Amino acid sequence: MNTPDSSKKRPMSQIAGRKEAGCEDTKIDVKRPKLERPDAEPMFLRPPFRQTPGPVTASQNYIQNLILERWEAEVKACEQAKKLQLLEIAPGPAISILQASIQRLVVERWDAEVKRCEEAKRAQLLEVLLAAHGISKLT
Repeated sequence: MNTPDSSKKRPMSQIAGRKEAGCEDTKIDVKRPKLERPDAEPMFLRPPFRQTPGPVTASQNYIQNLILERWEAEVKACEQAKKLQLLEIAPGPAISILQASIQRLVVERWDAEVKRCEEAKRAQLLEVLLAAHGISKLT
């Protein structure tokens, strides 16, 4: 009777024997979590860290340095990607007309990306300068 299925299949004589021996079946109360109604207030309030924080004060120089570092890293990544793509196109000294035109397209594309990064850097630096003087909207 000590098989793994013996706990599932007990003869009636064993169950009756337990009751006669003084073993009482005790009920176990299991508390289940209450389900929220959709229209009810939430059971738990949101902690304060989920609220939108207020403005953080930082020096103008610090913010300018962050902007410069970010866009310099972006320009450096563009230059590196341009070099890698050019190495993939023309592995040797002899370049065909098709390779030369593809090489020109790659150079133009990455130069345009660098120009876009430079413009975005100047725009962000201008925003910081205007914000330092209390100008938040241009109308």
